[in-house]
Amino acid sequence: MSQAEFARHRGVSKAIVTKWKGQGLLSLTDDGKIDVDATEWNLDQRPASYRGGTTHRPVRAIPRDEEPVGKPARPAAAPRPAPPAPQPVNGGPEPDPVEFDPDNPNLPLNLAAQRKENYLGLLRKQDHAVKQGALVDRAAAEAAFFEEARAMRDAWIAWPARVAIEMADTLKIDARELTQILSDYVNKHLAELGEPSELDLSRHQQS
Repeated sequence: MSQAEFARHRGVSKAIVTKWKGQGLLSLTDDGKIDVDATEWNLDQRPASYRGGTTHRPVRAIPRDEEPVGKPARPAAAPRPAPPAPQPVNGGPEPDPVEFDPDNPNLPLNLAAQRKENYLGLLRKQDHAVKQGALVDRAAAEAAFFEEARAMRDAWIAWPARVAIEMADTLKIDARELTQILSDYVNKHLAELGEPSELDLSRHQQS
C-alpha cells in the first residue's frame, strides 16, 4: 500500500503515518510501498498505552523471530471496519496545530488549561511580591504622594505668617509688610515647582 492507503486502512491521518515512518515503524518495499503485514506487526509491538494514546491491537506475547514453527507468523485479525480518514477542508492541506495565544478566547481545552495555570502562577507571584513589600498598589502610592505634596505646599504657604513677626522684630521693620513680601516669594517659588521650565524638563527627560 501507499502511505495514503495505509492511513485509510489504519483509520488515521497521513501525518500519523509520516510520524510512524520517522520512528522506523514502517516496513517499506524496494519501490517505496508499505509492507502491510510487516508494518502491522511492528505497530503491534508497541505498549498498549503510550504517551496518552493506545495501540489498535494488543501487544504480542511471542517475539516475531521466536514464533512456533508450523503456526502462522501472525494470526489474521478479525476484520474491523476502518473509520474514515480525516479529510482536509475543501481539499486543501491539513490545518496547522493551534498556536498558544493567551489572548485567544477560543483556545482548545488543553491550551485554555495551560493559560489558566500560567495566570494563577502570575497571581501567586504578585501576591508574594506584595507581602514582601517589593510591590505596592499604584493608586494607593499616588494618593499618598499627592497628600504628602499637598501637606508640604500648605506648610510653605503658612510659613511667612508664622515667622514674619519674629523676623520683623529682628530686622526692626513692619511685620505686615514682611509677611506680604515673604508670601509673594513663597507663592512664586511654589509656582516654579509646579510648572518647570522647558530646560528643566529636557534635563529630566535626558536623565
